[in-house]
Amino acid sequence: MPMHRRFALQTIAAALSGVHTLGWSQAGVTKILVGFPPSGLPDMVARSLAEAMGRNGMPAVVENRPGANGRLAAQAVKAAAADGRTLLITPASGMVHLPHVYKNLGYDPFTDFAPVAQLVENDFAFSVSPKLGVKTLAEFAAWAKKNPDAATYGSPGLGSAPHLMGATLAKALEAPMKHVPYKGNNFAINDISGGHISSMFTSTTFAAAAYKAGNVRLLGVTGRRRHAAFPDVPTFTELGFKGLSIVEGTWLLAPAKTPPSVLEKLAALAAAAATSQEMKNVIQDQATAAPLAPAAVAALMREEFERRGASVRAAGFTPND
Repeated sequence: MPMHRRFALQTIAAALSGVHTLGWSQAGVTKILVGFPPSGLPDMVARSLAEAMGRNGMPAVVENRPGANGRLAAQAVKAAAADGRTLLITPASGMVHLPHVYKNLGYDPFTDFAPVAQLVENDFAFSVSPKLGVKTLAEFAAWAKKNPDAATYGSPGLGSAPHLMGATLAKALEAPMKHVPYKGNNFAINDISGGHISSMFTSTTFAAAAYKAGNVRLLGVTGRRRHAAFPDVPTFTELGFKGLSIVEGTWLLAPAKTPPSVLEKLAALAAAAATSQEMKNVIQDQATAAPLAPAAVAALMREEFERRGASVRAAGFTPND
């Protein structure tokens, strides 16, 4: 078991036991910034956390600041006062993936933020158009080799995690797959359903609805185990592609230099929120509760930063400005 997992098991119980005795010396409302539009997984997690904070005498509101792949919200939290009143909910990619694909990120994940908690985690699914007539990854690879002009994969943008997952898969399959960048997952999913592109990686959050509607066929998931919403879909590890075993955490971060006592209180609340029935109702089949304490998140951040960096370099991606 990884070090950060062992640490989490030892500390989460203590955090939960102390959540009802938390005090907060400052008056005011805590802002939880999310760098993406409402209704996505980060937004849902943030709103569930805000409700939990309110129930424990710490009023909180969620502020959506979409844009620049989540960087605008991260930059705002970086610049905020280190008093625990401005927080960031972000996919792990914002801290461990984006630094490898942008030359001018606008923040340093290790010096500008203090990890507070991981709340949930989700994985990714490889979706293909039902119009291809393929039912397995092997069949898709054979189809792509026979139809190189039609073998395309979408992503929410150049340098995004799904973009590089697609590049990694194409290399592993030795199949000619052309990247088609979009301005968001919804546009790409619609084009897969219509047969305008052949495939894409997307979070299981986005894939679930399209899968249930019969608009896409799923050939593999990147998680450690099969996904509860589609248990018949194998993991990439099962399929022999360990390089595509990727899990995405949703993290709570505070500005650097936030006092340890404040981080401790916030971490306890986050741990309680992550394992609450309210959070389970919100995330349902989209994600899994996976609370981690501050030190565990810090260790995971370093571990994933190195791993994602190696993946970006292996894909031969040139960082953007």
